[in-house]
Amino acid sequence: MPFNDTAKNAALDALDESATAGIKYIGVHTVTDPGTGTTANTGEASGGSPAYARVAVTWGASASGQKTNTSALTIDVPAGSYAFLTLWNAQTLNSGTQYLGHLPLNGTVKGVATVDSSGVTSDAIQSAGHGLADNDRVMLFNVFSESLPGGLTEGTIYYVVSSTTDTFKVSATSGGSAVNLSSQGEMYFQKVIPETFNAQGQITVAAGALVLDATAL
Repeated sequence: MPFNDTAKNAALDALDESATAGIKYIGVHTVTDPGTGTTANTGEASGGSPAYARVAVTWGASASGQKTNTSALTIDVPAGSYAFLTLWNAQTLNSGTQYLGHLPLNGTVKGVATVDSSGVTSDAIQSAGHGLADNDRVMLFNVFSESLPGGLTEGTIYYVVSSTTDTFKVSATSGGSAVNLSSQGEMYFQKVIPETFNAQGQITVAAGALVLDATAL
């Protein structure tokens, strides 16, 4: 059931910080998948000095099926590796009404991809001009409520291997063997660039860098 831009924009604007159930705060998660359940999986940053805390966010009006933040964000984090920005309705708690989802950190390269019968044979994912390169890290998501191709798991951060202009394969390890694909399917992909801090640090997010994207709906 595809939506036009009017419907997509209306849906995204319902997530504005001014809405009762909207996205009011941004948090940070480790490389553990935060998940898409009613509560986030364990892995939100904690501790440090200054202490980690979710920060308030403001959103611009939706346009062309996308909605972005209007000002830069700075989030204090303790030493560790982080891969996700998490979306929250409240500054604290994770009890079933606060968590609304997540975005891969530094995930500006994204798109829709497919695996057809030839892809099952070759373990290759097809996406014209995808923009990924070998050793990039990428997350794969279900699209249109379809199942991912057999062999792939939503929420896992894979490494790109054997990339060409219009195809790529994924591996569980850097430079490793490609995941064996056992069935056809469709997906949405997004690049992830984890940030690692050996000591206290800050994750910064530029204005316009957080993108709530409904263009795949």
